[in-house]
Amino acid sequence: MTAITLTEIKTTLNNSPRPPKIRELARLMGVADTDYRSFRRQVREAIQNGDIERLRGGRLVVPSSAGKVKGRLLVARSGIGFVVPDDSSDEVFIAENELGGALHGETVIVELKKFRLGKSREGRIVRVLGRNGTQLVGKLERSPFGWRLTPGDPRIAVKIELSGVDGFRVKPDYIVVVRLDEWTADYLPPRGRIVEVLGPAGSPGVDIDALVKSSGLPVEFTAAALAETKKIRKNLSARELSGRIDLRELTVFTIDPADAKDHDDAVSYEELKTGGVRLGVHIADVSHYVPAGSQLDREALLRGNSIYLVDRVIPMLPQKLSADLCSLHEGEERLTLSVLIDFDRRGNIVKHEIVESIIRSRASLNYHEVQKCLDGKPSPELMPYSELLQKMNALAGRLRTARLAAGSLDFDLPEPKLVLDKEGNVVDIFRHPRYDSHRLIEEFMLVANRLVAKTMAGMAAPVLYRVHDKPDKLKINSLAELLKDLGYNFSFRGEITPKKVQRVLEQATGHKDEEFVHRLLLRSLAKAVYQPVNIGHFGLAFDIYGHFTSPIRRYPDLHLHRVIKLHLHRRLNSQTAAPIREALKNIGLHCSSTELQADGLERESIKIKFVEYFAGQIGSTFKGTVSGVVRTGLFVEIDELLAEGFLSFSSLGDDYYIFDQGKHQAIGRNNKKRFRLGDPIEVIVVKVDRERREIEFYPAQTAGPRAGKKRH
Repeated sequence: MTAITLTEIKTTLNNSPRPPKIRELARLMGVADTDYRSFRRQVREAIQNGDIERLRGGRLVVPSSAGKVKGRLLVARSGIGFVVPDDSSDEVFIAENELGGALHGETVIVELKKFRLGKSREGRIVRVLGRNGTQLVGKLERSPFGWRLTPGDPRIAVKIELSGVDGFRVKPDYIVVVRLDEWTADYLPPRGRIVEVLGPAGSPGVDIDALVKSSGLPVEFTAAALAETKKIRKNLSARELSGRIDLRELTVFTIDPADAKDHDDAVSYEELKTGGVRLGVHIADVSHYVPAGSQLDREALLRGNSIYLVDRVIPMLPQKLSADLCSLHEGEERLTLSVLIDFDRRGNIVKHEIVESIIRSRASLNYHEVQKCLDGKPSPELMPYSELLQKMNALAGRLRTARLAAGSLDFDLPEPKLVLDKEGNVVDIFRHPRYDSHRLIEEFMLVANRLVAKTMAGMAAPVLYRVHDKPDKLKINSLAELLKDLGYNFSFRGEITPKKVQRVLEQATGHKDEEFVHRLLLRSLAKAVYQPVNIGHFGLAFDIYGHFTSPIRRYPDLHLHRVIKLHLHRRLNSQTAAPIREALKNIGLHCSSTELQADGLERESIKIKFVEYFAGQIGSTFKGTVSGVVRTGLFVEIDELLAEGFLSFSSLGDDYYIFDQGKHQAIGRNNKKRFRLGDPIEVIVVKVDRERREIEFYPAQTAGPRAGKKRH
């Protein structure tokens, strides 16, 4: 029979004058008797998945018709929940006593209430879908009635009853992975079984292991993907080299962090007889080794990107590819896609071309040693590249000047660098310096990405663009009010343009709160995403932009490479483009989602190590900045370490503080003392909660526990 979609079934149910039974529904949809069994199976699966509701008497309706909604439950730390419906309708508020045993992140069926007390619809959870097999990570505890798991996610307040523990060598306070059993009834506690023991809580590495496991991310590659990887030969054949431009004699090198294992971009610089220069941006040809539709491709798409945690990397591709065959190692011949860009004497682009090439990197340089060279202090190893690097830096400077003149935003914010020993313990934390050598590579990658996107758009190729929407007007107006309170008289009237935002950055330059203003602006901007429809990139002030330069660690770049090669081989036409275009939107949504998840996990891994470090700093004094104001207290960021903790108003002990949400400040009722975003403050570390990943501060001027141990 012709395949019947779930959408068609739901449409028929919505249009039926009364809820039909399965037999009636089959007749309404013209299902032949020979196809009835498979149709019935499809309907039952839809019921099981919560897409169709079965009423008393076996009659079927779409859940919304029965006053029910299917969606994903999000639970706040306070215990209340919200369900985000699959049908994109308004969210549903769930009171703590109406969660019905459902856990954060689960797919549920909500029965809507006929009244609402607030702005949101309200409901109660009546069914949990697909709990069987869901994994949780947490700490073991033993009660008089047996073993239980305290989930590591603070949004899951309920404890999990465990069975089958005797087969594992465990003790209380061990961190374990548990697979949940099928949901039965809300009056019974959730149950599960241990599937993996990570180790004692607090042991080095166990904390990050728990973070990775709780995310549900694939860490190990499938056997099928590894089998494909094993078949890839290292030596390049004459056929693989044919048709490629040979750039092996060109002076090409990589510039990366000193500890980088994957090098997917290299650069070159040639002076032309015309007086201009040719910049080469050479990117690993990952698509040569990872064909579309292969097991490796499916695995790469599932992951979406590599994830760089504080103590490890979860790569998008197996190590043989990411750290070897595709990585542009010094002295090794590598297949690449090169963007060759010709500039005139003034730094204007004259022409460019994208070619398949082969290169041999002359050197693997790092940012620190290149910066020493740019500062006129090259090491003996870099002497051969000193003059070339100076010229490249001058070109990058011209590109940056032109980009900023067009309104491009440059948030030059520091990032924390954590140094770990072999066991995973924190031995040092410092601000990661940002050099001109970083900006050099950044500008070259930006110009290559922009030109490639422009080229592909010119032929209406089916590609993903990296887009950044204009900021929300309400957020920007709120920001303007906040900036005014900080002493910046600035208005965002009329159209919001990058130039207007850039002027705020310029006003803050050199002020003590410069970094803080940068962070406020970043919070007010939209998140860049991947999509097939180009709307430009607000933050960069580019009318068009794409991601081309990191195919080892980002799937959109790999996808773009494939389309480029179809074009270069004259195989890009309406027939080959159609299936690619059809899948673009979903790929963009998925990769935008995996990027968000990766960013969150990277931040959490740093937070875990921050908490571990501050556990040894109880009683120490630090200088910080108020980074957030809420009803109960202040969030404070330690200036030199960029770690954040919380200081409650009750710890001040001198007054009752009234929270002014609109102005992001709190004022003492009697003493009129004011705390607001950006204010400097000195604090003492008094408590660390490793499980909740929280650091608690006291004000330094108040006699807190063990006050004044050290000053930082």
